Amino acid sequence: MENIDIIGFAGVATGLLGFFAYGKTQRRIIVFLAIGLLLAYSLIRPIYPITALMVFVLIFYIVQIVKLQKSKASIKLLEVEHDNNYVVEFVKNYKRDIYNYFPFYEPHKSHKCFLVMRDMNLAGILIGSITENILTIEVDYTKPIYRDKEIGSYIFKQNPGYFKKMGIQKIVAKSFHKGHSKFLRKMGFEQTFIDNQLFFVKNLD
Repeated sequence: MENIDIIGFAGVATGLLGFFAYGKTQRRIIVFLAIGLLLAYSLIRPIYPITALMVFVLIFYIVQIVKLQKSKASIKLLEVEHDNNYVVEFVKNYKRDIYNYFPFYEPHKSHKCFLVMRDMNLAGILIGSITENILTIEVDYTKPIYRDKEIGSYIFKQNPGYFKKMGIQKIVAKSFHKGHSKFLRKMGFEQTFIDNQLFFVKNLD
């Protein structure tokens, strides 16, 4: 095997890795990288039939992504009871990952629970407690396959009126995971000390 063949094998391996990627953005990046490696390999080798195929695949992939970007997903929040079967089963099914992000979560009958629906598929759950005009997030979990920031932007940026109708003027969250902290900052939350504890706070304008 020549050194140049390493690029070809790397392209194949990267393409296979794309099948196991959770997030859509992560998957797209990996697939683009795989196509790029195989295209470079076919040009250097050269293997022009493979080059033509990779160019076609690249164009097709770009067109599909552009179409997806233009078509807006239908995202909705559906308020349900704390003991709703969907909530209970969802938490049970994703328990390990949920508690990785929210290690101190304990279900309580006073919690406000919401199903996060995307194109009528259950994409995640939002659970919080309301005190006066403040919503404190207990769980804000989205399935790995839907973690492309679109759902978060809808909930926390594009649709503040949903919470305002409930009398909520401020959303508060405590983060125990660096990935969650990064997400909250992208959603417009600011770090603030409350009772000597660090929280992420978003005021609803």
